[in-house]
Amino acid sequence: MRRTMRNRRRQLEELARDLPRGLSRDADILEVAQLLWKQIDTPLSLGLSLLCKNGQFEDALRVEFDPARYVEKEWETARDDYQAIAFLRKMPLSIDGIDRSSLALEKFLGSEQQCHETNLRFRTSRVRGFSPRVDAVLSTACRKISYWLGDLNAKSWALRCRFGPGSDTLNKGTRASSFHKLSSLSVTTDFIEGAQALVLSHPVWARTLVGVDPECQKPLINSDDAMRRFGSRFVLSPGNRVTFVPKTALVDRSIAIEPGMNIFAQLGLGALIRARLKKVGLDLDDQYPNQVLARQGSVDGSVATIDLSSASDTLATEVVRELLPSRWFLAMDWVRSKKGIYRNSGEDVSLTYEKFSSMGNGFTFELESMIFYALALSCGELMKSKNLHLIRSYGDDITVPAEVVTLLEEVLSFCGFSVNPRKSYSSGVFRESCGADFFNGRNVRPYFHKEYCKDASSIFRLANGIRRVAYRRNVGFGCDRKLYPLWVHVVSRIPCSLRDLRIPYRPLAGKLWADIESGDGGLASNLDEALSSPFVSFNRDYQAGWNFAELQAVPASSRIHIWPEFYLYAMYRSRDGITTESTSGDRVVHRGENRVRLNDGAYAPSWLNLGPWA
Repeated sequence: MRRTMRNRRRQLEELARDLPRGLSRDADILEVAQLLWKQIDTPLSLGLSLLCKNGQFEDALRVEFDPARYVEKEWETARDDYQAIAFLRKMPLSIDGIDRSSLALEKFLGSEQQCHETNLRFRTSRVRGFSPRVDAVLSTACRKISYWLGDLNAKSWALRCRFGPGSDTLNKGTRASSFHKLSSLSVTTDFIEGAQALVLSHPVWARTLVGVDPECQKPLINSDDAMRRFGSRFVLSPGNRVTFVPKTALVDRSIAIEPGMNIFAQLGLGALIRARLKKVGLDLDDQYPNQVLARQGSVDGSVATIDLSSASDTLATEVVRELLPSRWFLAMDWVRSKKGIYRNSGEDVSLTYEKFSSMGNGFTFELESMIFYALALSCGELMKSKNLHLIRSYGDDITVPAEVVTLLEEVLSFCGFSVNPRKSYSSGVFRESCGADFFNGRNVRPYFHKEYCKDASSIFRLANGIRRVAYRRNVGFGCDRKLYPLWVHVVSRIPCSLRDLRIPYRPLAGKLWADIESGDGGLASNLDEALSSPFVSFNRDYQAGWNFAELQAVPASSRIHIWPEFYLYAMYRSRDGITTESTSGDRVVHRGENRVRLNDGAYAPSWLNLGPWA
């Protein structure tokens, strides 16, 4: 019996890694889109279908959702059209004549030019003076930021420094775990002394780098030979490396890969800013307040939602210099990469940044959130608004009282930012913020398909996403039968044996609106559907809940055989009492190298029924 189950598990795992009938081609994804557009059956969705049938894919993907076209009673049509437009919006299809990387590079360089003009404007204004309204807002924002941040304590900063989960300029691909980063240290020339001081503040780290017993108590700094070997372990980098990742079907997004020790210090500053902002009521660990305000704005019009185009890439250096206390500015300026290297026509090109920090920098998110929050609050106070509690920011997702929008847009424009008119709303009954979209208070968030379905997890994700949208369309009373043929079409691409992997949907607790979520380790189903699976059973141990099986991506790992490096790795991972790397003991995780495993011990305390397709 055990051998039979073991063989079946192995067969399911092998089948899940490489589906024979997946959705791995553009034609497969377009077939799903065509079926969706047919079932939605609105003039707009049928128009998108005709465009794609005629080979006009670019025209179809450039269609924008305009909520102003719909009156309040047409929320269902608006919801349907929004879903029709959004389905392929973020899918990286291959379209003739579209080079997403080249367009992203052009946008990246355009943002640099925009920052150059902003820096020049601020330098000139410091001599000639700012306009009265802008000057009042900037002065108030500067005082607020100074009060929020307080003094920069070096010890508090150092204790929060850490490595991120992504790549750096030396450690990429599978060699991007903290184990590899602790011994392969890259740093910009400006920050070399700071990086060395950070390592020396952790004696075990410093001794391991020079091959000395990490438990030795002899001061390393007194040995000239040890210090020479210590200094040689740092690889100097001219700056960060710019690369491009998928954003939408038509253009990529620029990100920057930072030197390892720079990101180590940047994340420390970001964590410190996040903690200081939390004390004054801006919690950057929670998007829900922004979503609640967006819903309120869609109902009564009191709240406007503002989104900025390329906010990170247009955060100019002189704006940060103007708004931040000098001690904080100097610290951030010290650890940031002042130069970027990008590929153009097969060659490396270096440029000196006009922006202060890019996406990929460890404190960019916290810094821009703080600046936008300060500017919005200052605008509200200048306008004598009585609704300052409606002001929040989460990155470049900003919510403000409707009466503050005009002044805030003026200030943002002066500071070099561009308000995105396609995603900013101050009138009408539609609002969006932080991944939540509302039309007159109703949740109309569409499903965005972003990947080719080459394995079981990705096709489960597509099927579960379609059913989640169908449930939302019926406002929680069953699933909309219009999408049933689409769901069946996707499920038919899953081999019969894998369809036995049934998992529950889970309600999102604490929401003011009905919403659900599920994993991607199986086909999310109602309980009556799941009971036909041999992997689903009542949990008799606790007399409550359900046992089920699901696929899991288990990171590959290898054993550490070198004592000093293992000791250092263990010390680093245990200093906070937690770790983002799931293995334990003397093993190190290989990032991005996951193996599919069947976990037949999954447990759910309850099983949410979505109701019938109706």
